Amino acid sequence: MNQMTFYRICIPFFLFSSMIYAQDNAPAFNEDLPKVEKPRYRYLSINPGVTIESVSLSIQGRNRDAMMLQDDPGRVSWLLDVKSPEYQFSKYFGVNLLLHNSNFYLNRQSIPRIFSKSASVEASSSESDSSSSEGDSITPKKSKVTEDVGTSVEGSYSMLVPIFYIGNPETFRLGFGMGPAQVRFRGNVDFKDAASNLLIAFSAPGRDNFLNNLRAYQFVSGNINPDSDPTLSYLVANLSSANHLELVGYYLASQGLLRPDATALTAYLSGRYNAIESLAISSLMRNQVSVNAVAKFAFMMYLESPPFLGLRARLSFGGPIVKENGYTYELRTFHLAMYMPIEF
Repeated sequence: MNQMTFYRICIPFFLFSSMIYAQDNAPAFNEDLPKVEKPRYRYLSINPGVTIESVSLSIQGRNRDAMMLQDDPGRVSWLLDVKSPEYQFSKYFGVNLLLHNSNFYLNRQSIPRIFSKSASVEASSSESDSSSSEGDSITPKKSKVTEDVGTSVEGSYSMLVPIFYIGNPETFRLGFGMGPAQVRFRGNVDFKDAASNLLIAFSAPGRDNFLNNLRAYQFVSGNINPDSDPTLSYLVANLSSANHLELVGYYLASQGLLRPDATALTAYLSGRYNAIESLAISSLMRNQVSVNAVAKFAFMMYLESPPFLGLRARLSFGGPIVKENGYTYELRTFHLAMYMPIEF
């Protein structure tokens, strides 16, 4: 299901809820029953604003794991959420439907400290901290560090979440909800799978043998997903034919996924590969990720302020979870937003 199909599903939700909330009161014979407070607006609330958002992506599966994070603790971006009318059960309880969209770019990765470029610095710092502790007590050492290791993941997500909240439009509100999400991202990660890389590099001599092993590794490990990226899948499937390795390099370069590193330099110095082919090999050995799917589960919890000068503030946490191709992808988002509701 692509993103357009996802929005086609979202729109009927809002139209249906709007039709219900736009109806007049029940007939006279129901006047003696407790009344539910009518929404302040009939159709939609569009909420443009700005947000400071922190996003992380956890990838687990096939006995591997990786964690991608932002370069900065918080990224400032535009916000454009959409809400259905707010259905108030009582003075302090209500529900609505929230459509939340966001983009993200992750270019730092949490890796084992032993693979860190600054491992010696970390080790000396850890040793000095341990020596200053009392007695011979065991001090847990930081096992992972966050660095730029030449990997990046870029994408977006859209969550359609029914929200149950405590409060009302004039007070602080604490809300929680679960629903589906459309998730789309691509990039590469480094699982630090040294054994697999050595197996590819030394299992057989010659260019064709190496490329055949690299091709097999990509599909067996689930790094290439034909459903989400048929172009790359075709090129990798024929990696040792014609100039497909070079075409892979150009294709990955168009996605911003080529970075020079020691692997690319080693391949280039071997004399078997040109510069773009060497960069393509390096990128493939960092493991490609590509997801374009509907998450069956996404959640959001938030604390929202009452209106002030026509603005609202919201502090929220949540994100979608996607299971695909043997991996589980968990997006975790934390954002502080300021927006102006435009009600219709």
